[in-house]
Amino acid sequence: LSQTKRWPILDADFYAHEALSSKSPISQSVLSRYGSKILKKSNMNDLNIDRKALAKIVFQNHSEKKWLEEIVHPFVNKRIKEELEKFKSRSVIILIIPLLFEKNYTGLCSEICYVDCERDKQLKRLLNRDKLTIEEANQRINAQWKSSLKKQFADHIIDNSNDDESWKIKIKNLYGF
Repeated sequence: LSQTKRWPILDADFYAHEALSSKSPISQSVLSRYGSKILKKSNMNDLNIDRKALAKIVFQNHSEKKWLEEIVHPFVNKRIKEELEKFKSRSVIILIIPLLFEKNYTGLCSEICYVDCERDKQLKRLLNRDKLTIEEANQRINAQWKSSLKKQFADHIIDNSNDDESWKIKIKNLYGF
């Protein structure tokens, strides 16, 4: 979409990574809370958060997940609003927000396209991509709303369960290119 239509794409995960980047105030708070359990050294001797170690903590403890979200999500929200302001003259802006429904970002959208995938395929992809255990992958999926609930609020549903390029064809047909 960004290449063909030249639509700006704002990705909430990118801003969450930015929030936890080395030397950010949020990163410092997180490191203060969890210390060496989540610490890794970079090549430049900067203190960096081991995101996998942090995820292991927060997906096993609801109160720790809530604490982390309370400091990361306001930053992500601020960055999304800054970028929306930057592109306000554009007629279409793509928002990629995995927690769109859970964190109530739907008000930012005039149209919601939900990319769906069967749970077993989600698990397989998480296991392969992030090298998670089955328990860790299930914790991440279970932390989100169920697919059936998200579908109720979507204007368009794109099935991404296959390993082929069929989802791209659906997007092209939907947006006419």
